[in-house]
Amino acid sequence: MNYKKNANKQNSVCEDLIVSYDSEGNPYSYYSSDEWNLWSLNIIIRFTRLSGYFKEQTKEIAYKLIISSHSKITNGTLKNILEGSVILEKCIRCCGGDSYSFINDDSNYRKFLVEAKNKNLKLKTWKNYLIFMSHLYRENVINRDIGMAEELAKKLAINGDSGIATQALCLPEKIANTYYGEALRFVDEHYPNRHIISQAHKEYTAEYEKLSKKYKAAFTIRKYALINTLSLPENTSISVDYKGAWLSQLRGACYIVIAAFTGCRDGEIKSLNMDSYKEKHYADMTISTINGEHTKPNIGGVARKTSWVTIPAVRKAIELLWVSFNFARKEWRERANEIKHEDERNVFLKNVESLFITLPYLTHLHPNSGRQGIMHSISSFIKTINYKTTEDDVKEFNILNPSRYGELKTDEILLPHPHAFRRTFAVYLVKNKLASLLDIKYQFKHMNIAMTSWYANQANIASYLDMMLDTELQSEIAIENQNYMTDIFYHIYNEAETLAGPEGKRIANLRLEGNTQIYLNKEEIREQVKQGRLSIVEHPSGYCTNPSCDRICDMTTCQYKIVTKDKALVLATVREKLIEKYTSIIYSNLDIPNVISKIYFEIRSIEKTLKEHKLKYKVFCKEDLAHE
Repeated sequence: MNYKKNANKQNSVCEDLIVSYDSEGNPYSYYSSDEWNLWSLNIIIRFTRLSGYFKEQTKEIAYKLIISSHSKITNGTLKNILEGSVILEKCIRCCGGDSYSFINDDSNYRKFLVEAKNKNLKLKTWKNYLIFMSHLYRENVINRDIGMAEELAKKLAINGDSGIATQALCLPEKIANTYYGEALRFVDEHYPNRHIISQAHKEYTAEYEKLSKKYKAAFTIRKYALINTLSLPENTSISVDYKGAWLSQLRGACYIVIAAFTGCRDGEIKSLNMDSYKEKHYADMTISTINGEHTKPNIGGVARKTSWVTIPAVRKAIELLWVSFNFARKEWRERANEIKHEDERNVFLKNVESLFITLPYLTHLHPNSGRQGIMHSISSFIKTINYKTTEDDVKEFNILNPSRYGELKTDEILLPHPHAFRRTFAVYLVKNKLASLLDIKYQFKHMNIAMTSWYANQANIASYLDMMLDTELQSEIAIENQNYMTDIFYHIYNEAETLAGPEGKRIANLRLEGNTQIYLNKEEIREQVKQGRLSIVEHPSGYCTNPSCDRICDMTTCQYKIVTKDKALVLATVREKLIEKYTSIIYSNLDIPNVISKIYFEIRSIEKTLKEHKLKYKVFCKEDLAHE
């Protein structure tokens, strides 16, 4: 498709500039239209939310950008321009203006800033939208240069000028465990009946539409439609209804399983289809993966194929969702036959093959589900779980989501945004040492080695399987790891009441001496972690601050060892087991003096730690065993 062809000439028939051509080289989108379809880039630009001079000036900028750099332009770039123009028009019109030049006047600009601040948008959102103001300045539409968009974005963002962006939320562990467990249970329960679900809905909707011409009362229509739905088993938890309320819950459960155990973004999940799940074999491991398209395409809009490690349950979720909506997919395919333009029909059919589709008879114009539809499905399913937040959930929520402190209250149902599952995935991979996710350990037991290999960025396995993993997800996991280390250091430096171990005692002494350098705020600690000046590795018995720690050192003698009170309490349980083991060996008269000596000194080492934390315990005395 050639965007520059005849770009500066009037079309002889329509007397309008041609914006794009179809795959046959015929003119398709015209400048005067409120919808421009750039087929080869899979981009549709709609100006319907703009009016007057705002629409005219935005069209001019978008058109110049398209014809000057169409090979490099992306959907995101044009989206930011459109969304930026819309929010600017709203703000300016609220202030009494009728064009972008309204903000050239200083007094008007101050009014605009107040109105923009009241929109309560996030820092990242303003950074994207304000790019449009730079385009307005470069094209001489306005004479006000805002300079660095980031600085103005900080002033307008809901977070103020702190520069702290609001993260996608991370679900507290008990909430995540409940949501994920119920979603897995739902998928397991209904997976065997996936074909029945589709057939039952096909029969029911056909009967409902036929009966609606005979009866007026919805109750009567539903009653007889259910009677005539012969494929629906008796005593089943499957529910059929014309508006697809139960199907929406099914879609929500399947989405949660896929998102929770892959870390994919919303757009990447929507790129999946029936063939996305694959199993790869490496050595003695079977690695479950899904393959889809990266939401951030290469320059020129070319989609990038990406893979994510997952669990076998995701295959069931994909197949359950796909097959359950087969009755709707068939009708969408039939509608595609009515589309005359080949390019339009091909795009339409591609959307029909999406994993997440809508119900065609509910006045939907497009087969693929939008973000609002997905959020509704997730919320619908979670509401059926009816889990109410506790004080512990709220406390953990505030720790995991400091930029959202205070948002969650007790006795609420937490309804997460789709991106929350991605951040929760990253956080718990770090929190659980890249092993089992939450308490659903049976799903991950055989995956532990594979998970560690993949997300520790082992290039040899990736190369062996000839795959490109989601590097941005790996980056997000690394960021969460930095956050996790920062939280641990902050607790050790500023909050821990008692500390044990050589490094722990050194830090405790510095705190007693009032050394102000030890009282770092979280941002200072995070920066030192990023630079590699601070490092910490968690062991079952404590923490090690040796950057080269290989996790197999002898923590009983390690000079970098820090033992916090919570770790000491764990050690108290370990000590009891060691005493039992020691006693058993002595009473069995086994001749293994080196083992006996090692166990004894481990017990004494733990007792020393317990004493430093002022925890109560009865001193173990091996001589007492000799008198028994």
